[in-house]
Amino acid sequence: MVTTDESIDDSSINELKSRTAEKLRLIDAIQQLGVGYHFEAEIEQALEKVHALGDKLFIVDGDNNDLYHAALRFRLLRQQGFHVSSDGFKTLKDGEGRFKASLESDEQGLLSLYEAAHVALNGEGILDEALAFATKTLKSHKICSPAFQKQVQFALRLPIWKCVPRSLTRHYIDIYSEDASHNQKLLVFAKLDFNMLQSDHRKELNEVTRWWKSLNVAVNFRHARDRVVECYYWIYAVYFEPKYHLARMIIVKIISLLSLLDDTYDNFGTHDEVEILTAAIQRFDVSALEELPETMKNMYRLIINVYDEIETKLAETGPTFAVDYAKEELKKLCRSHLTEIQWRSKGNAPTLEEYKAFAYITSCCPILCTSAFVGMGAEIATREAFEWVINESNKMVRAGSIIFRLQNDIVSHKFERNRKHAASAVECYVKEHMASEDEAVEFLWTEISKAWKDIAEACQKPTPLLVALTDRVLNFARSISVIYEKEDGYTNSYLLKAHLSSLFVDLIPL
Repeated sequence: MVTTDESIDDSSINELKSRTAEKLRLIDAIQQLGVGYHFEAEIEQALEKVHALGDKLFIVDGDNNDLYHAALRFRLLRQQGFHVSSDGFKTLKDGEGRFKASLESDEQGLLSLYEAAHVALNGEGILDEALAFATKTLKSHKICSPAFQKQVQFALRLPIWKCVPRSLTRHYIDIYSEDASHNQKLLVFAKLDFNMLQSDHRKELNEVTRWWKSLNVAVNFRHARDRVVECYYWIYAVYFEPKYHLARMIIVKIISLLSLLDDTYDNFGTHDEVEILTAAIQRFDVSALEELPETMKNMYRLIINVYDEIETKLAETGPTFAVDYAKEELKKLCRSHLTEIQWRSKGNAPTLEEYKAFAYITSCCPILCTSAFVGMGAEIATREAFEWVINESNKMVRAGSIIFRLQNDIVSHKFERNRKHAASAVECYVKEHMASEDEAVEFLWTEISKAWKDIAEACQKPTPLLVALTDRVLNFARSISVIYEKEDGYTNSYLLKAHLSSLFVDLIPL
C-alpha cells in the first residue's frame, strides 16, 4: 500500500504514479490491439505489482482527480481476476448524493468509468449508478474529436468486457491509429499480427467450407440454414489464438452440426420422426441407423461421422475421454429439443423459472462450452475440468446460458411467434405476470445484467479452472453480445456481412 508519510516524498509519489499510469495505458493498448496473447505472463506480473501498490495512487476526488486512470486501473485488475474494491467510486458523488457536475466535462474519464462499471459484481450498487450516469452523459455529450466520438459510439454498443476480442481489436486498431500519442512500433506490430492471423483463419475457413460443401447441405438438409461462415465466426469469437487451431476445427464442426439439428427439430421432422431420432442419439450407435425413417438418416449418419472423426483425431495424440463428455451433452440437448416440441404441440407456456431451467440446455451454452474444451488437450482440459463444465449448478455456465437464451429471445421473439415455435422468455413473462412486452423485455435485460455479474464473480481469483478454460465460457457470452446485438444476426446473416468482411477478407493497410 502506498502511503504519504515522511519516508516517501511527493516527487517520489508523482514519479511512481506517472510510471504506473504509463504501464496501465500500455497494457490496455496491448490487450485492445489484440496482441496480449503474446505477453500473458508479463501482463499478469505487471498487474500483480499494480495491485500490490493499492488504490491510493489514483484518487477520484480532490484537486488531483484522475478518474481516467483510477477507472482504468480498476477495470484492468478486475478483468484479470484481482480483487479490487469499487468503494473508491463513491467519492464521485457530492453531498446530496448526485454525481459531481465537474465529471461531465471529463470525457476520457467518463468513458473509462463506463468501461469499468461493466465489470461489476453483484451488490456493487455504486457501479450500477456510475454506469447509468456515464451512459446518459456520454450519449448527450457533444464530443468534438471525431476519433473519440467513434470510440464512444462503439463502446455504447459493445463495451470492452462484453465484446468479442477480435471484433474489439479490429475496431481499436483504427481508433489507436488516429491517436496522435500512439506507439508506432506497437501499432505496426498489431497490424502485422492481425494480418498474419487473418491469413491462418482464412485457411481454416476454407477447410471448414470444403467440409460443409461435401455434406451437400442444399440437397441433404434443404430445410436448414446455410451458416457455416457464421458458425466459424462464433468459434473464432471463443478462441482465435494459433495454439487453439485443433480445438477450433473440432468445435466448428460440432456447432455446424447443432445448427442443422436445431432446424431439424424446429422446422422439419414430425414429432414421431424426431422422437425416433432422439432415441437413436441416446444410443450413439451406427446400428440404430436402420431403425430411422429415411428423412432422419442423413442427420444421424452425420452425427456419428463427426464424433467418430473427432475421436480418431484425439487418439493420435492422447486420451479420448473428452469425446464422451461431448456426446453426453448432445444427448441432453436432443432430449430437451424433444421436450420443447411437446410443449409447443400442447400450446403450453411455462413460467419463466421453468423456462430458464429448461433453456439452460437448449441455449446450447453447456454443450458448446463442453465441446470447446475437447480439442484443448488433456493436460489442460482434464477430467476435472469436464466435470466442472457439465455440472448444472455451475454458476458461470448457468450465467452464460441465461445470456445466450434471454438475449436471443429478446431480439427474435417477434419473428419466432409468427411461425410455429415454443414460447419465448418474453411470452412466458407476459403470460405469467400479465405484463406488456416492454415490461418483459426490461425485466429480461435486468436478468442478463445479473448474469454478467455472476460471470465477473466467477472470473475472480482463484478461478475454478485455468483461465485458459474459463475464458472460453466468458467468450461464448461475449459472442452473444455481438451476434444478437439488436437482431438475430445468425438467422439474418446479412447483418454480419460487413463485420465478417472486416475480420476475414479485408487486410489492414500498413
